[in-house]
Amino acid sequence: MSLLLVIFNALVPIAFVILLGLLAGRLGLLNSENSSVLAVVALDFCLPSLLFNATAGMSTDELRNWQFFLGIALGLLAIYGLALVISLAFFRKTLAAGSLQALNSTFPNMAFMGIPVLTAALGPSAVLSVVVGNLISSFVLLPVTLTLLEAGSPTHGGRKGIAVAWSSILGALRKPLVWAPLAGIVLAIAHVHIPGVAQKSFSLIGDATSGVALFAMGLMLNGQRLRIGTGVALNVVLKNLAQPAVMWLLALLLGVTQANRREMILLGALPTASMTAMFAVQYKVYAEESDATIVLSTVLSIATLGLVIALAG
Repeated sequence: MSLLLVIFNALVPIAFVILLGLLAGRLGLLNSENSSVLAVVALDFCLPSLLFNATAGMSTDELRNWQFFLGIALGLLAIYGLALVISLAFFRKTLAAGSLQALNSTFPNMAFMGIPVLTAALGPSAVLSVVVGNLISSFVLLPVTLTLLEAGSPTHGGRKGIAVAWSSILGALRKPLVWAPLAGIVLAIAHVHIPGVAQKSFSLIGDATSGVALFAMGLMLNGQRLRIGTGVALNVVLKNLAQPAVMWLLALLLGVTQANRREMILLGALPTASMTAMFAVQYKVYAEESDATIVLSTVLSIATLGLVIALAG
């Protein structure tokens, strides 16, 4: 199969389902409230089931692949730190706004696009990179961002930073998106075999992840307006182009295998996660820029993902 056909087969179905969701919103068949319901279905039921099945079936060699895990962690944190420094030093943002600009430049949309993109381009084994990226984001990126948001808040003045970080970690542990893959890893380490009927049961709901998530994304994009400034443009460049480049460099430095290297690079090339806008709304900071970053990063990712797939192939 030619590289062009691989890219075509990976991206066209994704664009098609996103456009279906966008069309449903434009025609008034569904509204933004429906997208929230679909997001709950995807994030709390479909994706956790898929990740549980994937992690419970992991081999011992996959669990010992520390270079792969470390590479993803460093790839996410490197861009976060760079974006935070740029935001504070050059854009003169507050600490709260700077933390959200860093998150917009770093946090891949693993929940909505990670599974369909990686599995279409690389196969079912690529789910592992989504598991690792999700856990690192839940236990590192989000707690750090929440701590900085609270530290930058005039009502808290940084006094509750540690408490906020700890609360965020405990809150993450209560989410199915976090504890389901962790439970699967525990079973894999203990060499506990999941009965076939249980695997099929989780697969039945887990296999719906890609379609539900992409349709919900298209629905959420409906009606959003773009106001692109220098900061937004930088966010997209860092997320869609710089992060996969950093992942590629780290994979080479750490000696990650070719297959895992492609997973790392494609994970980094995913567009900005929509969750960043939720933090912006909650803390009433960087909201307009977050919305613009998400939309622009997602739209341009159809092209940039194709470029990354071609270069990583």
